[in-house]
Amino acid sequence: MRLDTVRASHQNLFVSWLTGTHTLEDFALSRKISRQTIHEWFSPLWVNPPIPTPVALDRGILIVDAISLRGRQDVVLIGRTLGKVVFWSFALHENYSSWKDFFLSIPIPAVVVCDGRRGLLQALREVFPQAYVQRCVIHIVRYALSLLTQKPKYKAGIDLRFLVKSILTIRTRRQKRRWRRAFMKWCKKYQAFLFERTYGETKKRSWWYTHRKLRTVRSLILHALPHMFTYIGHMYIPRTTNHVEGGINTRAKELLERHRGLPLKKQQIMMAYYLSRKQG
Repeated sequence: MRLDTVRASHQNLFVSWLTGTHTLEDFALSRKISRQTIHEWFSPLWVNPPIPTPVALDRGILIVDAISLRGRQDVVLIGRTLGKVVFWSFALHENYSSWKDFFLSIPIPAVVVCDGRRGLLQALREVFPQAYVQRCVIHIVRYALSLLTQKPKYKAGIDLRFLVKSILTIRTRRQKRRWRRAFMKWCKKYQAFLFERTYGETKKRSWWYTHRKLRTVRSLILHALPHMFTYIGHMYIPRTTNHVEGGINTRAKELLERHRGLPLKKQQIMMAYYLSRKQG
């Protein structure tokens, strides 16, 4: 067999292992060779991973998210449209600088769907000031419900939990107006309650707000409101980044778990091969 044919065969096998569900043992058994032989085939292939090249956006829609490769640092930023990955990049942290570099590398979007992290929004406003923004309603609802718990202790929490859950049912401008009025009414009704304080002595303070989680949910929604219902009246705009999480992130996290023994550089190479396959 020609040398270039052998190399191509090994390369295809290598990528299948990195991005698939089979182990080295599976490949070795299917080819009736040792695991060590497979390992020797793959050793020289950890070089020249795919380089992300931006692709066109579908209807100008950009959906962005990030996943961590280890802890809270070393992340991969992922952007995609409705049908494929648009671009990806690796960064030490998910912050303003990393997102700005990311946005400067891709086509101009008409709308960006995101989780609304501060650094991301700041970079987005600077690089694409004309783009519509849609906050991921699933992120908002999940985080809010985790703070409110299944069985809130106070009536304020019970009422707010109902409002948060109803966010997912909103489809029309009328429903949006009614929900917004109900939420602002809740804020007014429980304003004094949310200002209640607990006094005590700690190293940092002598008092704190008693209902901090309720205050956090209120702040979360107030900050998200300007971009929470952009999708209304624009049927083509997705209201969640689940297009990334469900189709891309979930599988990427599975790969990271399956190859959890890989050093960071090799994890990045694995992600590059996986995401390049999703570019179309």
